[in-house]
Amino acid sequence: MHRWNADRPMMSNRSTSPLFRSRRSGIALVSLALGTVFLISGFSGGHVQAPSQNLQGQAREVFEARVAEWQAALSLDDQEGRTEAIGTIAEQLFDLDALAEDILGKEWRKLSAGERVRLRQAVKASMDRLGTPFLRQEGVGRASLRLTEESPSGNTTTLKYQMERPGSASIELRVTMAQSNAGPWRVTDITYGNRALRKELTSFAQKAFKDYSLPYLVAALTDAETIVLEDFEDGLIDSLPVDWKWKGSDNKKHKPYAVRADGDNHYLEARDQGESVILAKEIKWDLEEYPYVSFRLQIIEIPEGGDERNDKTVDSAAGIYFTYKRKLGLIPESVKYVWSSTLPVGSAVLRNGTGRPWMVVVGTGREQLGEWRTYVFDLREAYRDTFGGNPPDTPLGIGVLSDANSTKSHAFANYDDIRALRHADGTTTSGVTTILKPTKD
Repeated sequence: MHRWNADRPMMSNRSTSPLFRSRRSGIALVSLALGTVFLISGFSGGHVQAPSQNLQGQAREVFEARVAEWQAALSLDDQEGRTEAIGTIAEQLFDLDALAEDILGKEWRKLSAGERVRLRQAVKASMDRLGTPFLRQEGVGRASLRLTEESPSGNTTTLKYQMERPGSASIELRVTMAQSNAGPWRVTDITYGNRALRKELTSFAQKAFKDYSLPYLVAALTDAETIVLEDFEDGLIDSLPVDWKWKGSDNKKHKPYAVRADGDNHYLEARDQGESVILAKEIKWDLEEYPYVSFRLQIIEIPEGGDERNDKTVDSAAGIYFTYKRKLGLIPESVKYVWSSTLPVGSAVLRNGTGRPWMVVVGTGREQLGEWRTYVFDLREAYRDTFGGNPPDTPLGIGVLSDANSTKSHAFANYDDIRALRHADGTTTSGVTTILKPTKD
């Protein structure tokens, strides 16, 4: 995984897709609830009025200590340091492992170990963004938070408060905490009025996971500018990448792909000597919200005489598929970005036949062999410039193919960091400049 520079200039309006709008609404509750937590300890001008009886218990002490640390972390000027500090505090305040598992329910069991780690990290990283907006809202009046009840029951405790603000009706805030195996007390849920943090976060997460794929959910939780469609970091060295498949007709073929490492970075190596096997990964994301894609290629050897216009020479050193849909559930519509042996950059060609991809040339010949190159394209415009019309809102997957079977030669290339992007600079296009016609001998 190469570190992608997310700080470069971007020039695109943020999407207002239905799920994104619902995400903002649902996560607003989390922001409100966590923000209100800060007020409990007298922050943001609020104060706590305790009842006459002494209900100060261990759970409450832990709860308010963590909240005080969270508030202190907000004063850090360094954004990265603040996010990391709040994430660490959140690990102490919430049971993030249980939260990550709970928000997906039965789908959690289907995740690989690496996917579970990424989801948990996303939940942790989201805490700074979710917990602070309420504190920054303008016009927030002085809040009076009155502790009304602390109800211990075995290894659980419920803290109840009444939040009162001038000119507004009071609202009950309920914090549920639990202690596991004599371990630390942690928050398991927060209810603000009639809205529960865990319920709404779970509802959002399961909808996102149902409509899209886990990488989209991870990006949604952290409001990330990019979705990691594949970075090969989960793959074992010298093995095929995790969750990638091939056609049944290729079952008996040698798969000329393997995950390799360069230091801490994993990438996919392809060395084709005539096998011509497509690897594919099913993955869905919101194309309206993340309309751009980027990927990295390193071309080592090109197939001699390759020409994507002709069935007898249709070999490419590297090809990355983006599949938009399947007509009748079977016939794919895909754009395939290729490194060609002979065709000029910007060329696009569709060979005759059912289900063939539009091939768009991103690099050509032997120039820059051995160099890692990063490419960024507008995937919506790619569909319009090839198939015509507007693309579906939800792509279905990605694929890779390095092949040299038609030319009876060799193809050698490396792939890495396939991503979907929310923004790209103003020069980003589909990559298509010229439409070529297929040829015959």
